Amino acid sequence: MLASLRSDLYLALRQLRKSPGFALTAILTLALGIGTTTAIYSLIDGVLLKPLPLPHPEQLVAIRTIEARPGQTADRIGTSYSNYLDWRDRNHSFTQLAAFVGDGRLISRANGMDGDVLPICRITANYFDTLGVQPILGRNFTPDDDQAGHHVVILGYGLWVRLFASDKKVLGTTILVSDQPFTIVGVMPKGFTEPRGNDQAELWTSFGPLLDGSAPRGKERDNGFAEIIGRLKPGITQQQARADVATIQSSLAQTYREDRYLTSVFVQSKLSDITGDIRPALFLLMAAVLAVLLIVCTNVAGLMLTRTMKRRGEIALRAALGASSWRIWHQLLIEALILGLVGGAIGIGLAYILLHTALPLIPDDIPRIGEVAINGRVLAFTAAISVLCSILSSLVPAWKLTRVSPIESLREQSHSTTGRRSHSFQNTLVIAQTALGFALLLAAGLLIRGFLNVRHAKLGFQSDHLLRFLIPLTNARYPDPKKALFYKEYLPKLAAIPGVRSASGGYPTPMEGAYASAPVEIDGRPNPPGNPLSTLIGEAEPGYFETLGVPLLQGRSFTAADNDPKAPFVALVNQAFVKRYFPDENPIGRHIRPDLTLLRSLTNDLDPTIHNEREIIGVLADFQQYSVQDPPQPMAIFPYSQASMLMRPAVVLRVAGDPMQYKNPAQAALASIDPTLFVITPETMEMHLSLVSGAQRFETLLISAFASIALFLSGLGLYATLAASVASRTREIGLRMAIGADRRDVASLILFRAAALVLSGLAIGTAIALLAARSLSAAAWWRPLLFGVSWFDPSTYLTILLVLGTVSFAACLLPTWRATRVDPMRVLRDE
Repeated sequence: MLASLRSDLYLALRQLRKSPGFALTAILTLALGIGTTTAIYSLIDGVLLKPLPLPHPEQLVAIRTIEARPGQTADRIGTSYSNYLDWRDRNHSFTQLAAFVGDGRLISRANGMDGDVLPICRITANYFDTLGVQPILGRNFTPDDDQAGHHVVILGYGLWVRLFASDKKVLGTTILVSDQPFTIVGVMPKGFTEPRGNDQAELWTSFGPLLDGSAPRGKERDNGFAEIIGRLKPGITQQQARADVATIQSSLAQTYREDRYLTSVFVQSKLSDITGDIRPALFLLMAAVLAVLLIVCTNVAGLMLTRTMKRRGEIALRAALGASSWRIWHQLLIEALILGLVGGAIGIGLAYILLHTALPLIPDDIPRIGEVAINGRVLAFTAAISVLCSILSSLVPAWKLTRVSPIESLREQSHSTTGRRSHSFQNTLVIAQTALGFALLLAAGLLIRGFLNVRHAKLGFQSDHLLRFLIPLTNARYPDPKKALFYKEYLPKLAAIPGVRSASGGYPTPMEGAYASAPVEIDGRPNPPGNPLSTLIGEAEPGYFETLGVPLLQGRSFTAADNDPKAPFVALVNQAFVKRYFPDENPIGRHIRPDLTLLRSLTNDLDPTIHNEREIIGVLADFQQYSVQDPPQPMAIFPYSQASMLMRPAVVLRVAGDPMQYKNPAQAALASIDPTLFVITPETMEMHLSLVSGAQRFETLLISAFASIALFLSGLGLYATLAASVASRTREIGLRMAIGADRRDVASLILFRAAALVLSGLAIGTAIALLAARSLSAAAWWRPLLFGVSWFDPSTYLTILLVLGTVSFAACLLPTWRATRVDPMRVLRDE
């Protein structure tokens, strides 16, 4: 057995050495397909398939409250701390149930030095027990730490090293969180990864601070700010756990008026919860790369068939001498395996290069992207597809050869023909390649159109020459009245910088997607009981919308006199607000009364102005709030000094020239007021818009790259098929020319055959595209990618047809030229 295998291996290597052009072409083709497939699989493995790096990750689930208001689509939302406590105490399905909420805070030493804004996580005392990890230094939080007045923290390993140089005496010392002192009680292990995507905390605080103050948000049952994670008991399924918690929530909905629309829950694995939004896009990429891999297999199969048909005399002789069909197929399989394994080895190197090139381009909001790597599972996958490609590439050529009798093969060999069967198979391969290539090109074309539509969509503001940044004003050092005074001093300093045309601030900025909604009573509008009217809420300094370039359509904008908590309370609204609540009326002078209770993000004390009545003084043009795909929603904006209990405003500058050149002058102006302050995340608005469309750009880029590869391979396959056809039909072409056919007739013969193959592939590819359109058109995740584009967009279809036709025509030129250069006299002399 080993001797036979060694003999077949030696013969395969000798045969490949005799055909270096074939071997090199096949190996590089396989390497291209296997390399791209390996790169995308490593992405899917790291994001979707790799288990969470925690003990028994299959037991971890996420639980979200389902809100179902009358006339609205049910939505999955966060959970209030009060409801969490009821779930924790009354459930029968979990060994542990914990709550947490991500945040960002200014972290510094006890003396206020080395400050930086870092991601933190507020957690219940049993959070780390639920995950199955413990601090390596100090202790975990205790139930007492979840009570008001307890300000304790656990440091992440990296923060411990950076701020305290791994000092084990750090326990019991103080660190400032938003300028408030917290006591360090523990340090987490190196490499600890939370099940929260890429937003990994560097510091954890207990829930105690959320229960401080005269009106703690942690005790508001209708404030669903927390996420819930649970560890299932052994033998309990997700369906059983959902039924258990849903029963508890249904009881709460009947008991508490605040929960009357929160009647159920949704339970899924924590891994699915983290990666749910990105799954469809990654599976789309995998489908595209598998289509490329299939084109690669058909291409290599065509090359192998052409080569083996040239060897049919040798193989027929071996069969006549007693070689079995299995023996012949075994020999061809060994050759294909050598090609596949060498191609796979090169493909691994190509995948490594692709990953290291593409990872910096991948948007940061893709969860677990830091865990993507070429590991043992990826290498096993690469080996498997290398073997599979080898088998697929050799199976049909070997089957074709072994079905033909030795006498027929020798007869065809004597006439230098390859037979109708081989031509038929090669034609089928070209049609399949063309069909798959057309489907991929069409998908890429539609995605490119959708992406371009997003990039050139009307935003409702002028995004050029804008610089945006934040300033970490903490409540401890800058209570709300002092914040308002700070901006009144800082913004004029910015406006005085040479080159700055205007400076202002507001929250949120367009396309930020961080808008909050609040119930609102509107002058003259009935408020349905239990389901109040609502509006998005914003805040702005005077000149904010002028700086952004948002037109004022009616009335007036904010002035310095309005930006005073003692002045009459006023508001601006957008067009969408007017269309919904004042469709046929003049809104100027009308009054609204928003309830801002739940929008307090930095304080646990109630502000008496949160229910103030506000007069509408102006109407702004609509601008995009979340994305260009989502229509603008009704929105009310208040002067910052009259709504300072909301989020701090972002500072925006409209400048001459490159906005990033104004970062240092803006920092210098800030230091002149408070040397301890610094600007956070300075970026141009163009940079911000690029981040917003980053995921779409990345998916479009990859699909387009795969489509380009498919286009190249389809052209290569058509060229190889026509070249083999011309070589095998040299005798026929020579005889046609000898009896009167001219070169134009010969060229028409070759081009007609190519056109028939390409048109057949286009017809099948169109059918594939139509089937895909029918199944994907209803998918919510797909619609944003095709913003402003129809699946049946004629211009895209025509463009793809033109591109594919051009490549196909180019692939036909050399074989056609060779066919017209056949010498009929030489053919007759050979006969």
